[in-house]
Amino acid sequence: MVRYVAALLLGLVSWLVPSIAQAMPSPEFTWFERGIHMEPRFQWNANDGYCGEVSFISAGMFYGQYASQWTARDLVSPGTPQWKTKSQLLLGVNDMRAARAMRLDAVAFPSSRQQSTPQFLRWVKHRFIHGQVVIIGVFNNVYMLNEPASLADASYDHIVPVMGIGSARSFAGSADRYYPTDDIVISDNGLHSVGPNVPYLYQYKMRDFMATRAEANATGGPLYSLRDRPSNYAAAVLGVADPDGVTIPVRLTSDSNTEGVQDQPYLRKPPAPIPITLTAQVRVPDPDQAYAVYLYDDFDDVPIRDFNRHADRAVQSWTIPAGHVGGWSVEIGALSSDTRVFRAVAVSAP
Repeated sequence: MVRYVAALLLGLVSWLVPSIAQAMPSPEFTWFERGIHMEPRFQWNANDGYCGEVSFISAGMFYGQYASQWTARDLVSPGTPQWKTKSQLLLGVNDMRAARAMRLDAVAFPSSRQQSTPQFLRWVKHRFIHGQVVIIGVFNNVYMLNEPASLADASYDHIVPVMGIGSARSFAGSADRYYPTDDIVISDNGLHSVGPNVPYLYQYKMRDFMATRAEANATGGPLYSLRDRPSNYAAAVLGVADPDGVTIPVRLTSDSNTEGVQDQPYLRKPPAPIPITLTAQVRVPDPDQAYAVYLYDDFDDVPIRDFNRHADRAVQSWTIPAGHVGGWSVEIGALSSDTRVFRAVAVSAP
């Protein structure tokens, strides 16, 4: 296992100029790496853990929107107290409901038709290389995390976003192929970390990533692994909910990867929020067109079509004039408990 530093992975690919980065780990071959411009976030461990919620929040920020962990769980399990286990956002259970509530377009891995774990990893690689945010379920080494063995689940213990893929073969011809020597990089959402604002990234060879439940808990074994047989679980977030395909890319970053301190095993209300600064970046695809950028503070107000027609739902808007070349950005202040959703469309769109 190799602990990555965040700057290395996030430097692999710029979302403004997508490319395959090449490095030379040895003189014998070229190594191809693809990363994602998505910053790891720090989860709350209370209420059975918010790993699913944080993974979908991370995906949302990649597509221009932010929400708190408390809000994300409320969206997927409205009316259910958050300290109850059944309120969690779980892959294979309510992940697609969460995506819809967060106005995201997502697909689930077809676990019921799965033939093998290499088939699963091939799906993960294909989706990731094609620019989607992939979220997977993994085993924890419960002993390394000082957790009771009773918490070891038969399918997965933890939900994490994929942050990188590496291969000795060019992705141009192998994006949908599984190779045992390929690498996968995940963020553990800070589960094994001592606090926020440190790298949470772990790299594994795909052949070594697969394990039985007993192997996953072995003393001296890897911290995280993947169930070595069906069924495995994953979701791929394709973008924002936009069936007409009129939105243009927005990326959202924050000056903090956490939402405040929680130090109790069960929370009956969210921790006190902290001030954060969010930066939205828009990639302008056609400088001959003007674009409208809308900001919403409630997912219920976010349209999935006719964005300009529903401009009154936005709490704030900006215009990128025709003739603007390159990227455009805006910085806003918020509390970590707030919801902030950006959408950008051509002013000529409905």
